[in-house]
Order: sequence, then C-alpha cells, then structure tokens
Amino acid sequence: MSRSFMGVDIGTSGVRAVIYNEELAPVSEATRSLSVLTPKPAWVEQDPKLILRAVIDVMEEVTTRTSTTGKEIAIGFSCMMHSLLACDDKMEPLDNAWLWSDLRSTAVAKRLQAEYDLTLYHRTGCPTHPAFWPSKLAWLYEERRNQWRTARYFVSLKDYVLYHLTDRLATDYSTASSTGLLALRSKQWDVELLRELRVDIGKLPPLMEPTEIIGHIKEHLVPSLAGAPVAIGGTDGTLSNVGVGATTCGDMALMIGSSAACRTISHEPKTHSRGSTWCYYLAQDIWLVGGATNNGGNILQWLQGLWPDPKPSFDELSNLAAKAPPGAEGLLFLTFLAGERSPTWNLHSRGTLMGLTISHDLPHIARAIFEGICLQATDMCQTVAEVMGMPHTVRATGGFAKSPFWLQMMADMSGLALQVTSTEQGSAFGAAVMAMVAQGYTRHFADVRGQISLATPILPDPMANRFYQDLQAVYRQAYQRVANSFELISDWQALGQEEIDNP
Repeated sequence: MSRSFMGVDIGTSGVRAVIYNEELAPVSEATRSLSVLTPKPAWVEQDPKLILRAVIDVMEEVTTRTSTTGKEIAIGFSCMMHSLLACDDKMEPLDNAWLWSDLRSTAVAKRLQAEYDLTLYHRTGCPTHPAFWPSKLAWLYEERRNQWRTARYFVSLKDYVLYHLTDRLATDYSTASSTGLLALRSKQWDVELLRELRVDIGKLPPLMEPTEIIGHIKEHLVPSLAGAPVAIGGTDGTLSNVGVGATTCGDMALMIGSSAACRTISHEPKTHSRGSTWCYYLAQDIWLVGGATNNGGNILQWLQGLWPDPKPSFDELSNLAAKAPPGAEGLLFLTFLAGERSPTWNLHSRGTLMGLTISHDLPHIARAIFEGICLQATDMCQTVAEVMGMPHTVRATGGFAKSPFWLQMMADMSGLALQVTSTEQGSAFGAAVMAMVAQGYTRHFADVRGQISLATPILPDPMANRFYQDLQAVYRQAYQRVANSFELISDWQALGQEEIDNP
C-alpha cells in the first residue's frame, strides 16, 4: 500500500510534481518550464515530446530527493484543458498540440454557432468556441486533410503522456467533458456530433473515472518509480477546486492567474439559458458549473512589457495603481486583449480603454486595468450565480491571491468575502488526492477539505462595494454599446494580417 502520493500538474507554462505524505503535507517539489509556440497569429502550440520529457524529469527529481520507490507511492495527474493532439497508430504525434488559447478555428466556430445556436451547448456543456474540439477538428478536416486521414487517434496532452508512461490509452471524464464532445447526460462521447464532424469514435480514447488507476509506470522511462500505480486524474481547473477545498455545494473557487475562472460545485450537470457558462465533470458524480476568461494577469504582463528596462515589478504596478482613486476618475478598461470567453463568448472582443482625457496619467491607467480585470471576473461570477445561486464560500486562488491590494479590490468589487488558503496547493494537490482515492486512503475527494488551512478572510468594504456596483452598471452598458464594433475591428485586423502574409 502506498505511503506517499505524487501530484503531477501539466500547465501551459510548466510542469510541476509534488510528493505529499499521508497527511497531505508537501515533502518535495520539482518544476520545469515549458515554452509556447506561435508559428502564426492566433496559433498557439506546444511540443508534446518536450512535455513528456519534462514530466519524466520532474518525477525523477522529486523521487531522487526523497529516495521514494514505485512500491511506496501512488501518482495522480492534472493537465491543462482543451489541448488537442493528432497521433498515428503508435501514438506518436503528427504535429504539435493545439492549446486552449489557439484561435485558428475562429471562422469555423462562427459557422458552427450559426448552425447549432445553443443546441450543442446544452448537449455538451461547452459553448461553441475555438477553445473546444468541434471547431478545432472541423478546421483540421478542412485545412489539413492529409493529417486528418493519417491520424489514428485524437487525444489530449495528458492522454499522450499517460500512454507513454503506462502503455494504456484512455481519457478521464473530466478531460472529456472539456472537449465539447461528451454528452452531459450520458457521460459518453456524443455519437451524433461525432458523425456530423466526420470523426470515427474509435479515434477517441476510452473513458475512465478520474479516481481510477490507468496503469503503472514503465521501468525504462522512470526506473525509480517502476510499477507505481497511476490514477488517471483530471483537468487543472477542476482539480484546482480540490486544491483549495471548494468541494461542497455552495463553494466557489475564484482563480485569477494569467487567465481567470470561477467554478461552483453541482451534483448534476447544469447549463445557462443564454449559454454563458460551461459545465465540466470533476469526479465521483460531482460537476462544476463555471466561467472562464482569457484575460487576467496576462494583461498586467502586457502592461509591464510597455515599459523600457528596467520593467516594473508586480508590486510596483500595484503601488502605482493605488495612487489613483477607485474608478480611476472615469477611466474604464475592457480587458479583452486576448479575446473573450465567459460570459459573452464574443469571438471578436478586443481591449478598449474608454473615457481617456488629458488629465489621466499612468496611475489612472494602471488602476483602470486592475479594476477592469475585477469587473470582468465579477461579471463572470454573477453569471455563474444565475445558474447556481450565490455561493456560501469563495476560495481565492492564483496569482491574485498573493496580492493584498488586488484581493481587497476583488472583494470590494464583488461584495464577496474571499477565503485564501494558508499555503498554495492547487491542481497538483488535487491530482494527488485522486491517487489517494484510487488507493483507498479516503473514500471521497471532498473528505480532505478539512485538512486545508485558511488565512483570515478578506471582507468587502460596504462603501466601496456600493461605489463599485455603480461602476459595474456603467461597465455593462459600455460593453453593450461597443460590442457591435468588435467584429468590424477584428475583421479589419484580420484583413491587415492577410495583406502582410500575402503581399
């Protein structure tokens, strides 16, 4: 029986492995950075072989430090959502993997939106958007017909990695539910949709519960872990809820990292009447209803990049923003620099700075950007609450949970008390819990909620909240009035890029 548990988290920016003891205290950790490839505008890819190498490296490093063997440990996996990889009959990649942020299939997604309206959304829980597999697969069929014919399997990055570690091909219900191809009610691949997309169901992996053992580590890949049982695990977003203890009805996890998301626990799949949210499977008959935006800390990274060297630190940006009053004296920032997902799923949204006058300076702009991110996150949380009701508890996670300035702004903006874990656990912790359940150490993943310690909650200031409610109304009206211009601007941008590509 295992005496320790490893969580391996495959993210966009890096791979992380953490070993936990039986009390779920972290013992050892290793990380490797990953690079993102952008061969063309809107194309966002990663090399799957480099990811597999990084996974092996971090697993070897943490076990070497602790002298852990495969007989003493069980392993669980977490991975970013929405990746798509075409492989041959030996499960070797035919190309790089497409990531969640790849937007090359935008035109296809627009066509599918017009064709299906909300039908697919209510069947699969996933809005029609280039992040999901239907538009990606349709684009592949139309634009890369030879690769389409050669492909024996369509898999996620985690499916690829686990196949090479264990010699077994499968995917978990959590990952499958985030593709846009899984029927919510039956928890099976949507056969009708696959037929319409010309996808042979045999090219998709078999389905497993996230707490099931997919196989054991092969000796020649990671000798120190030979024979270690591997729980197939799930997606980083869903397992992040486990990591912060947002695992019972009424719990919401609010994450602002490079992007942002909020996720609420449900005992059954639920969708929004306007298609504004998504619904993914977590594990053990628990679902998540939530929303996600492409824009969060990446906007602050963009702002930092505008400075000449030396560039300001995050704390320096926060201090700069704090010099301006709430509302930035009428300056409003719509954050859609990286497009948009929840709640509008507008494929053409673009960043917009509104109300700029000669009296505004850098502190106002910095404050408007912080507030714009919080306004968007608040809108997203309120949209999720339309389906699930207001949350009883909100657990904050991601980079913003380390910033007192940003946390207080978010609490004031949303009117919600924010609970922060004393230590950042995240998806690797959730993956390790999947391994614990698989090994029988605990009956249900929610049983570990009480082992997650919390810091003092961040409470909203009532006066600031009243002010920000008024600003939220202005934000929504401003968005509605400029939304019709987004398509015009994005089409103009695309035309300019086409002229550059084909002079």
